[in-house]
Amino acid sequence: MPDTIVALATPFGLSAIAKIRVSGALTQSLIRKHFGKENLISHFAFLAHYRAISGEILDQVIVLFFSGERSHTGEDSMEIDCHGNPLIIRLIIEDLQLSGCRIAEPGEFTKRAYLNHKIDLCQAEAVLDIIHATNESALKTSQKQLQGTLSGKIFRLSDDLLLLLVEVESRIDFVEEDLEFDDKILNKLDEILDEIEKIVGSHKFRRTLFHGISVAIVGHPNAGKSSLLNALLNEERVLVSDIPGTTRDFISENIAIDGFLIKIIDTAGLRETDDEVEQLGIKKTIENIYAVDLCLIVVDQNSPLPLEKEVATKLQEKVCILVFNKVDLEKNSLPYFLEKLKIFPQVFVSAKYGTGIDILKSTIVDEIRKNLLMPQEITIAINERHREIFQTVRNLIVSAKNVLENQQPYELCASDLRFALETLGYITGKYNNEEMLGKIFNQFCIGK
Repeated sequence: MPDTIVALATPFGLSAIAKIRVSGALTQSLIRKHFGKENLISHFAFLAHYRAISGEILDQVIVLFFSGERSHTGEDSMEIDCHGNPLIIRLIIEDLQLSGCRIAEPGEFTKRAYLNHKIDLCQAEAVLDIIHATNESALKTSQKQLQGTLSGKIFRLSDDLLLLLVEVESRIDFVEEDLEFDDKILNKLDEILDEIEKIVGSHKFRRTLFHGISVAIVGHPNAGKSSLLNALLNEERVLVSDIPGTTRDFISENIAIDGFLIKIIDTAGLRETDDEVEQLGIKKTIENIYAVDLCLIVVDQNSPLPLEKEVATKLQEKVCILVFNKVDLEKNSLPYFLEKLKIFPQVFVSAKYGTGIDILKSTIVDEIRKNLLMPQEITIAINERHREIFQTVRNLIVSAKNVLENQQPYELCASDLRFALETLGYITGKYNNEEMLGKIFNQFCIGK
């Protein structure tokens, strides 16, 4: 019989209400012992005093009981809503331990839901994504996965592979050449590969969905990059100086713009220098250009300098916004390199006085929506574990195709399809191992 587990399901600290979760075979006896309640009805709450083993009343609480067949975990369970005083929380949990409970491991409630077939592994991972979603798009994508969107795609792919496997195996005893049969199988394998490619392609949207948008502020020294960061944050976060090369390392801050979590990185100015420390900062700036989702190219329009050809070429490949700074001063002509970069939106600002900052924020949001968000027709964003498994399945299907195209024995094709079918099962948890489950559920907080 599995242990009965207990954990705090709300953040620890002072609050109006705290929720303590219990799941396991002892649940009903604990309710009778500590609340004196008989004739339990699933999903009905009742008001009671929590009476400790010593007989002392620890708090007045609300208890909600769930019978095993109707609970999230697939076991008898309950939720205790007590006052959010850390002392009360500790006393109740310690008393429940004395009554036979043990503290739950990270993610153990969700793990039990999976092991008791209440949800599959994709849905269990969706619970974690819902907790960590940083924007509405990430939240909606996670909720769809919890409802079974990804699982449904995998079940359909599995059904298609199983039907193909049956057809291929039926040919093993009938080895006479039948090119029409092979063409039919090959066409279906191509359809499956197209679907898998679309699913694997959704992985690239996951980072922006769940970790926010990364934006680098790049340009020459004294173009006003640090001033621009301060203006976007509306605070003096970075020391501003007229001395070129003040910023020698990158500085990052998070900001929310129109519901998007954005990590803004102020980078070292791009120029030739003999200072070894500044050179390291410039090297890091170039690395950031490669890594981030969007670049703000800051230009001092009064004394513009040409960017190095290599940097300008790389920026052409990125999502960028040209930010012409110091509009409060006299405007001069712009250098040739900007002609190549004028394909990007242009915003004119004075970071010193805040002029144009709201327009810049709106432009950043427009570029995110246009270039970085997941298209509406894509309803999932697979994680790294899923991507690796789908790529393995893809390789096996390509191998099966090659067998047919080269008129090799059907047994080899059947072997590839059988392995592909089994491999797909690792995504939903049809097949699993303890190491894999440990890696997944250890990412959860205790009480979830």
